Amino acid sequence: MTKPPQRPMPKPQSPMNRSRPGGPPGSATGPLSPGQSQLRAPQVPEPPLAGASLRRRPPWYKRKYLVYPKFQLTLIVLNSIVTIVLFILTALLVVRSHIYLEELVRQTRIPAQNLFSQLLTQQLHTLLIYMGVGLVVGVVTTGIATLLLSHKMAGPMIRLRNFFTDISKTGDFPESLNFRDGDFFQDLPPMINQAFNALKRKWHR
Repeated sequence: MTKPPQRPMPKPQSPMNRSRPGGPPGSATGPLSPGQSQLRAPQVPEPPLAGASLRRRPPWYKRKYLVYPKFQLTLIVLNSIVTIVLFILTALLVVRSHIYLEELVRQTRIPAQNLFSQLLTQQLHTLLIYMGVGLVVGVVTTGIATLLLSHKMAGPMIRLRNFFTDISKTGDFPESLNFRDGDFFQDLPPMINQAFNALKRKWHR
């Protein structure tokens, strides 16, 4: 009897060179059979954006500048009163000078006396109008400048009040005290933190 021809045995293929249905030989594309598992490269999480976890300070037009109304409004009112008083004194001096010049014109008895008087009166009215505009601009400018300056003084006061309020409520040693950049009284936080650190060391002995 003649033996049937033997078929050559297929060569074993590596998992990387094994072709899958629906893709070219050696490719890893195409659907997988139920018994096969697809190897995926580990996904590396994207790093967070720089400064995303940091608390950003709001822009200047969104900040709250009136943080201690009683203290700040008192300063604004006092500065505005001083500005108004100075403008009133200046206006009185201007009017007095005008009256003096009119009196001089009357004593000269020149033909153009009425013309000089009209010019002096018109000049006085114009000057008083300019002074009134300057008074409004001065009061507004002084109020804004006082608000911004008092904000750098009232901010540390609010932080100190909240700092000691937390101590009275919890009875624990607080964290370090810090003021914002540009605030006044920058020498207070290091002194207070140093005092509380000394108390902590003494308490834990």
